[in-house]
Amino acid sequence: MLKKQQKIRDQILALEKVLEHSKILEREIKIEIPWKEIEEKLKEILKVERISRIEAFDVSQIHGNFAVGSMITFINGVPEKNFYRRFKIKFTKKPSDVDMIKEILERRFKHKEWEFPDLILIDGGKAQLNAAVKIKNQKPKINSIKVISLAKKENKLFVEGEKEPIYLKNLPKEIFSLILNLDNEAHRFAISYHKKLREKELIPKI
Repeated sequence: MLKKQQKIRDQILALEKVLEHSKILEREIKIEIPWKEIEEKLKEILKVERISRIEAFDVSQIHGNFAVGSMITFINGVPEKNFYRRFKIKFTKKPSDVDMIKEILERRFKHKEWEFPDLILIDGGKAQLNAAVKIKNQKPKINSIKVISLAKKENKLFVEGEKEPIYLKNLPKEIFSLILNLDNEAHRFAISYHKKLREKELIPKI
């Protein structure tokens, strides 16, 4: 038991070092432009008719342990924390990020009482985008939802229905800021739940 706790602590320290280096990416970027202007530009880029409600999803794990997912919601560019949701991954084998995205979206889409979004942002690349689109398209009533995915390391935004990604540097500043804020908030929410589960596991049982 002691060796297991020491191993978990080592994994936590390693993860926290990674998070420390990425803090600059997690700072919220202030957007001064009115939402209507941002919405019009975003609709043009994504080729959709309406964008009001946006949900962003992220996942977190350490070598398959404490695997969790998060869902955050922005309405007209503003975070609405009443609609935030956390998911403890039920996948029995060591899950990949794609497996986890598939699971949390399957579970999310079962809750029509939460209301469905106009746009979904996934943290990840082309594989995560394809997985999300496949799950969404299994539900005919919601296949109008647009899905995009953010590959931060590659500085690319993948868009459902488009063969080529959009380079982040080519996005209008306010759109880039919105997408980064969404992704950072989903990441923060996932990490906070992940950390809570880790700490609970490390508390000695008497």
